[in-house]
Amino acid sequence: MLIVNFEGWTQCRFATDPDPSDEKRGISGPTFATPDEPDLDRKIRLQNPVAIRYPRDKDFGVFVKSVSYQNTATGAVTNLTDYPLIGAAVDLLDGPEYYQHNLILTEEAWNAPIDPFVLNISKDGIVIQRRDLWDVTRPDLTIYDVYTDPVLLKRRSNVPALQSTEVAEATGAVNYERYRQQRRLDLIKLRDALLKKKSPKNKLKILGLEQRIGSIDKDQTMVGIVLAGQQFLGMQASYAFSINGQHLVEDRKNQLNGEIGASMEWPLSFWMGGYDVDTMCSYMRGSLSLPFYPNERFRQSLA
Repeated sequence: MLIVNFEGWTQCRFATDPDPSDEKRGISGPTFATPDEPDLDRKIRLQNPVAIRYPRDKDFGVFVKSVSYQNTATGAVTNLTDYPLIGAAVDLLDGPEYYQHNLILTEEAWNAPIDPFVLNISKDGIVIQRRDLWDVTRPDLTIYDVYTDPVLLKRRSNVPALQSTEVAEATGAVNYERYRQQRRLDLIKLRDALLKKKSPKNKLKILGLEQRIGSIDKDQTMVGIVLAGQQFLGMQASYAFSINGQHLVEDRKNQLNGEIGASMEWPLSFWMGGYDVDTMCSYMRGSLSLPFYPNERFRQSLA
């Protein structure tokens, strides 16, 4: 079995309470589109972000960080330090979204099923992809077909946690208020640098930075610290299910040195957390287990 571990920053540009979930610009809530940005669209992105904001423009994306091989017969685990999947891009395809819609689709406040769910891992000609189905006997079901069925909905529901230590250590937000105030200082520096250039082309960017700065300023007089800090920066949503649907595995150069099984499900566990209302980005960390039959070359490399 191959155990593929991945992590990194994701993006989801969506309106939050008290705005309705389909609000396109963000009016009353802590998330909003600035004048130089397109409408909010609720899509979860692990690659190719839209209008990515500082500082996530420096480190965005989810990638494979490590791969290990577990011999299911002996239980022995070997860390594959130079395996070709390391550094591969991890993505969710077909425009996935979090589905809660202000408690319309789920009854639990922090439950946000992801739909559709098509996991894709790719690098240098290698593609490993699989779709998860709500019900393998009814492959066309969507969240709107299952949200009234608690058994099916539970399959892709998450377990929430607030003020998560794991999230804090992954994102660096170990002090929510300080994290927000440091962001404010950084944004002021960016704005002032653009003001010095006195270029008309920067007008919308400056307005966007001022809007972000003003939103953080509200922390001192409104409930922004609790809302944006404790509830979002510290929140962790953990998911665990086995991907069961259609698959695609491409490895024309035989870089994997073995065959990935598709007749059985692929166990997956991951969490999304530390959502930053200023950047509309959150962190993701997870592990995918792939049934794997190694070839002779792979076996020799373990000897």
